[in-house]
Amino acid sequence: MIGHTIRNIPRVFDRYMLPKVAFAVITGASMAGTILTGLRQGENGWLLLVLKWAAWWALAALGGAELWKIAYLRPSVRLRPVQGAVEYAEAMMRLHVRWQQVLGPAAALFAGIVLTYYAVAHTAARPWAAAAGLGLALALAGMVSSWRRVPHPLQHDGAALVTLFGLATALAAMAGLDVLLQDSRPLWLLAPTRMLHLLAFAAWLGGALWNIFVAVPAGLQRIHMDTVILANFQLERFRLVVRAVFPTIVVTGLVQAWAMFGWAWQTLFTSVWGWLLLTKIGLIVLLVGIFITCPMWKACSPIRGVCDLDDL
Repeated sequence: MIGHTIRNIPRVFDRYMLPKVAFAVITGASMAGTILTGLRQGENGWLLLVLKWAAWWALAALGGAELWKIAYLRPSVRLRPVQGAVEYAEAMMRLHVRWQQVLGPAAALFAGIVLTYYAVAHTAARPWAAAAGLGLALALAGMVSSWRRVPHPLQHDGAALVTLFGLATALAAMAGLDVLLQDSRPLWLLAPTRMLHLLAFAAWLGGALWNIFVAVPAGLQRIHMDTVILANFQLERFRLVVRAVFPTIVVTGLVQAWAMFGWAWQTLFTSVWGWLLLTKIGLIVLLVGIFITCPMWKACSPIRGVCDLDDL
C-alpha cells in the first residue's frame, strides 16, 4: 500500500496539476476578497461571510461555465462539425448538466439566505436583493429547461442564453448590493467597478471549472483526433478571454482598494484589511505566473495535443 502511494506521488504533483492549483488559488483569492468586503461592511459573523462567499463562488462557477458552452464550445463545434467532435461536445454538455444540478440548488440556497438577511436588515438593500433574486430565478428556469432536454451542440440554445443572463444579473445585483452596504463613494464609479470585477472573476472561475472537470474527463474517455482538435479550439478561445480577465480583475481591484484606503498605502501593512488585500494581490500574481507557465510547459491538459496541436 505504501509502495503504491509512493509510486503515484509524481502523478499527483505532475505538471497537469497546474490548472488545478490555479483553480484553488483563484478560490482562495475569492475567499480573501469576501472577508475583506465583509469586514468593510462591519460584518463580524463568520457564518454570513461563508454563506456569501459560497453564493458568489457557485454563481460565478455556473456563469463562467455557461459562457464556455455558449462562446467556446458551440463556435468550436461549428468549425469542426464532424461526428467525433459532436459526440465529444454532447458528452461535455451532459457532464455540465451534472455540475449544474449540484451548483444550481447550492447557489439558490446560499444566495437566498444572504439576500433575505440583507433585505430584512437594510431597507435600502431591498431593490438590489430583488434584482438578484429575479436573476437567480431566471437562471434556474434556464437550467431546468436544459436538464429536461440537452440540446444538440449545433442547435440554437435559448435556455443557455436565459441562464447566462440570469446569472450575470444576479452577480451584478449582488455586487451593487455589496458596494451599497460598504457605504462607499462615489457609488456611480464603484458599483460598476465591483460588477465588472465579479463578472471577470466568474469568466475565469467557471472556465477553469469546465476545462478541468468537464473537458478533460469527457475527453479522456474518447481520445482521438476530433477530441484533441475540438478541445484545442475551445481552450484557445478561453485563453483569449483570460488575457482580458486578468487585467480587468487587477484594475478593478485597485480601484476598490483606493475606495477603501485612499492614497494612504501604508495602511496596507498595518491593518487586517491591508493584509487581506496584499494576500489577494499575491494570489493574483501567482495566477498570472501559472497562466504563463501552463502553455510553455504544455500543462493545460493531460490529453496530448490539446495545449498545442503541433504535438500531434
